[in-house]
Amino acid sequence: MQLLFTHYPRLVISLVAVVNLAIITSAFTIYHVVLVVTNQTVNERYKRHYMSRSQHTSTSAASTNSNCYNRGILWNLFEEFFPLQHARFRCVKKTT
Repeated sequence: MQLLFTHYPRLVISLVAVVNLAIITSAFTIYHVVLVVTNQTVNERYKRHYMSRSQHTSTSAASTNSNCYNRGILWNLFEEFFPLQHARFRCVKKTT
């Protein structure tokens, strides 16, 4: 590696930069796939995480704060890639 760096320093620096960017982009992509699968926005996920960490919430308040737009992994992916505009903004409560 040292011999390669002495002969081709620009190549080695470029390779390290590409590997770092690939790792960062992969992590970013995985995070957003998780958001799509759970049918959340970044803001909703942050607020839900913050509220679950807060000492002021009770367990009953956390259970009522469920995402009513989450319809399962496959339906969330289908809805993201083939959006249904008329059904996108309605929230139907599940009765169980």
